[in-house]
Amino acid sequence: MEKYLKISTSTRPTANPYQLVSCSNVAHVYSASATATSTRVDYTDGTTATVTHAAAVAFDVRDALSDAILAARKTSWTDIEYSVDTPKVVSTITLA
Repeated sequence: MEKYLKISTSTRPTANPYQLVSCSNVAHVYSASATATSTRVDYTDGTTATVTHAAAVAFDVRDALSDAILAARKTSWTDIEYSVDTPKVVSTITLA
């Protein structure tokens, strides 16, 4: 069953400020440092989702995304989207 994180971004149109990030086949959630300005979700197939945000504090964005992925996977199969309140403002999400 496919699950998605629903993340609000500051650069998307006001009418639909959200972007979806897959929770399936996540290898790990990575942040280069405790104060990094991007957090990357790596997938088992080699693709990534890079979340660009204000400077993190003590890996707070990485932890919030990781916790949200785990929480989303525990919801009912009918709940496809899981809203995430990130501790820092997210500016962009790049899927590659």
